[in-house]
Amino acid sequence: MANIFDYLTDVQYDSFYDVPLNELDVLAFTELTYLPFDNLLDQSINRLSDVATRIPRENTMLTNKERLQLLDQLASHKRFKNSKLSNFVNEIDTEEQKQFAAMTYRLNLDTYLIVFRGTDDSIIGWKEDFHMTYMKEIPAQKHALTYLEDFFKQYPKQKVIIAGHSKGGNLAVYAASQIQPDLQEKISAIYTYDAPGLQAQLTESTGYQDIIPKIQRYVPQGSVIGMMLVVPDTPIVVKSTALGGIAQHNTFSWLTEGHHFVQLEEISSESLQIKDTLKEWVDSVPDEELELYFDLFFGTILESGINSINDLSSISAIEHIHQLVSQAKTLDPEQVEILKNLTQLLLDARFQAWKNHF
Repeated sequence: MANIFDYLTDVQYDSFYDVPLNELDVLAFTELTYLPFDNLLDQSINRLSDVATRIPRENTMLTNKERLQLLDQLASHKRFKNSKLSNFVNEIDTEEQKQFAAMTYRLNLDTYLIVFRGTDDSIIGWKEDFHMTYMKEIPAQKHALTYLEDFFKQYPKQKVIIAGHSKGGNLAVYAASQIQPDLQEKISAIYTYDAPGLQAQLTESTGYQDIIPKIQRYVPQGSVIGMMLVVPDTPIVVKSTALGGIAQHNTFSWLTEGHHFVQLEEISSESLQIKDTLKEWVDSVPDEELELYFDLFFGTILESGINSINDLSSISAIEHIHQLVSQAKTLDPEQVEILKNLTQLLLDARFQAWKNHF
């Protein structure tokens, strides 16, 4: 069974003129953007092969073994190693409750790719994700729009491809849908990988409707994250070897054949059920109550000194969260159930991150 690494080896000597850019190339750069490029880019030409040697190798949720293997392959292969990296931004703002990161890649003379990073391991990032269930716009989405506008100020005549995994895909779609029409025309394609959708009112806008033909939306057969909010119909369903929807969010488990993903005809019935359940929950619970749930849940975690998913590795942290749920006696049974589900989601994410290290 082949995966992204087999594909990268297969095309390592092929330029983008020989073998045109495809969804596997874009996915590789999308995963690469999770790595910590903070303070590594300077004013000179930042070739991937040069920057790769500066990447920290600590064992974290973001710098897992698969992404580091990916970095080593891209940095040594003729097809990718001369890609130019620029405009890396990484901001976590507790006060604004924002987690945003992005990178611009120049793959050859006329191919630019902007990648928006998905949720990192910060609790603020996860809290901002849940804000999407009741807020029309979140701070990271507005930052993504500004980032895209700034690109066109720097390269006014240049076309661009934009992409993102998870929340990063959401940011890509949001920015493309909200940018002014003349700049929207310069977006060649939008690639999203198991990304949540947008609020319903945003999907009714002309800007959103105009970009739908440009969206290449990929989800695994058991997608959970990619079923949240309003998403375009008929996604491209990719076969994943992982068990369970959260585990399938890891794109390294997605199968490839030749230069493309292995596709399935439809997503699983469990994934569809999750989609309906999430929609029913969001539609039935008032926005004010959703805000209260998430402020209570994430506020308690942050106040206890837990700032990242990585911190959940300690037994005391896990016990603290379970204690939070069990002591929520002033809440309705439905509210307690929601808190339990949130707890399990975070613990599942931590477990998957741990598995990826070994």
